[in-house]
Amino acid sequence: MPLTDTEWGVVTAWVRDYLLDTPDPHDRLRQVGYPSAFIGALSLTSKAGDNAAALVRAVRHSITAQIFLLDVLLGLDEFACQLELQAQATAFRARLAEDARAHVSDQDHFRAGVLRNGAEVFIDRAQLRERLREFLADPEKTVLVVDGEPDSGRSYTYSLIRYLGQHCGFRPVRVTLTHTTTAAQLIRQIAARLNPEAEPPQLNPAPLNDPLSAHEWAVQQIVTRATAAPEAFWIILDECDRLASTSDAWDAIGQLARALFEHGPAPEGSAPRLVLLGYPATMPQLPYEIRKTVCRDTARILGRDDVDDFFRTYFTQAPVPPADAVRLAAASAAAVWEAAQAPASGDSPMRRLCTAAETAVGTWRSLAPGADYARLLLRELGAPAALEPAAPSEDRRAYRRAACLLVRFEPDTLRLPGEREPSGRAQQELVDDCTTLSTNPPVWTLRDDIREAALADLPGPAAARRCLEANLAQVQAGPAPERITLAYLSGRPPDARRLDADALAAAHQAVLWLSRIPGTAGIPDPGQLRNLLERVRLLQPLRRLLEE
Repeated sequence: MPLTDTEWGVVTAWVRDYLLDTPDPHDRLRQVGYPSAFIGALSLTSKAGDNAAALVRAVRHSITAQIFLLDVLLGLDEFACQLELQAQATAFRARLAEDARAHVSDQDHFRAGVLRNGAEVFIDRAQLRERLREFLADPEKTVLVVDGEPDSGRSYTYSLIRYLGQHCGFRPVRVTLTHTTTAAQLIRQIAARLNPEAEPPQLNPAPLNDPLSAHEWAVQQIVTRATAAPEAFWIILDECDRLASTSDAWDAIGQLARALFEHGPAPEGSAPRLVLLGYPATMPQLPYEIRKTVCRDTARILGRDDVDDFFRTYFTQAPVPPADAVRLAAASAAAVWEAAQAPASGDSPMRRLCTAAETAVGTWRSLAPGADYARLLLRELGAPAALEPAAPSEDRRAYRRAACLLVRFEPDTLRLPGEREPSGRAQQELVDDCTTLSTNPPVWTLRDDIREAALADLPGPAAARRCLEANLAQVQAGPAPERITLAYLSGRPPDARRLDADALAAAHQAVLWLSRIPGTAGIPDPGQLRNLLERVRLLQPLRRLLEE
C-alpha cells in the first residue's frame, strides 16, 4: 500500500534534516548514488526544505525510486542513530517493497483483496472493481460517482483507489467534505492538494458582484494546471452527502466536473479525473452535458456471502492443499462474521467487519508451524478489545487536543500547553491522524473523526482555551474559526448580526467545535447561524451592487 501524504511529509522532513542539510545538495545526492541526469532535472536551491520537497516529489513517480530513497536514508550514519525514526523508515520500506512485488507480479490489481502487507483488506465490491477498470481504460470518462446507503462502504472505496494508483500510474488526492465546507474552501483545498508549492487561485480578485463567476475561473485554473502536470491526478471528493443542500460547494463541484469535460482527454492518459464518494441522487446533480462521461456505482452493505467469497479466494491462493483451503476459508468466514455481529461500540459495522477480516489475515500470516489456526483465530477475535481501535498514547492524545481547534497547522511547530518551544514530536504522533494541505513547509489538518474524538476528550472550555492560546501563531489572518472560538472561550462573543459571509462561516464552524467540548455553555444554536449565513449569502450580491 502506498505511503499517505502525511507519511511522505515525514519522509520529506527526514530528507531535509539528514540528507540535504548541506550547502551543496548536488554533490550530496551524487555521493549517495543518484545519477547526474536525475539530479540535473531537480530544481535545487540553497534551501534544504525546498530541495527535500523537490526530491520527494520526483521519486513518487516510481516505486523503485521510493524504495531507493528509503534505502539512502537508512544508510546514513546520522539517521541510524535515531532508533525510533529508523524503525518507522524500515516499516515504510517494507510496505513499499510489498508494493514492488505486487507491481511485477501477474496478479490482477483490480481484484486485490489484501492490501498494505496484510494490514488492510478490501472485501467484494465486484461491480466497483469493474467500474474502476472501465473508468481507467476509457479516456472519455471523466467522473466516477459512488452512491449507496450509510455504512455501505462508499468512503471505503478510497482504499482500493489508493492501491490502484500505485500500480496504474495515477495519484489520488482526497478532500473530505463537511457540513460547513464552502466553495472557496473546496477550491483552495483542491488546489493545495494538487500542487502545494503553487500560488493559490485568486477567488474574486475584482471583487465581482457574482462570486460564482470567480469560482468558475479558479476551477478552470486548477484543471489547466492539473492537466499540464507530469502525473495523472484523480481528485477524490469524499463524504459528499455531508454537505448542506444549500452549500455553494455544490456549484463548485458542478463547475469542476464541467471543466474536466471541456478540457477533454490528455495525451498518455494524464488528464485529471473526478471521483465523488457518497454523492446521493437527492442532492444537486451534475451538469447535463457531461452525463455520457460519468461512471456510476452503488455501494451496498456487505453480507455473509461476501465474507465467504473473500476467504475462499484468499485461501485458494495460499500455499495449502485444496481441501485445507476450503476448511480454512469456512472457519475464517464463520469466526469473522460472528465477531463482527457482536454488540457494536463506536465503530461502524463495516469497519468492524474489515477489522475482523484483517485480524484473520494477520493471524494466518503470523501462524507458527504446527499451530491450530482456527483456535488461535477464535482467541484473537474473542479478546475484549479485538475489534476496537487501539487506544492512543497519552502523548498522541495531547497532540490531538492541541490541534483539534486549528483549521490547519504546521506539525513542526505545534505546541502543547505549557511548552515554551515546540518539541517537534507532533509529526511523529499525528502522522496517521491527519491529511496534508501543503508540503513545504508541511501543513496538516486533523481528520474529521479524529477531531471529533479530540474535542470530546478536552476536559472543558478552560483546557480548550489553553490549547488554542499555545498555538495562535498557527492561525491565518482574516476571519478564522480559531479567533472566533477564542472569543467565545474568553467571554467576548461576536455579534453575529454584524458579521459578513466569511466571518459567519467561520463563526458557524467555531460553534460546531465548541458544541462538542464538554461543559461549554453560552454559545448560539448552530442552526440559527447557518440560516443567517444563507441569508447573508443571498443578499451579498445586492449589497455589493448598492455599495458601487
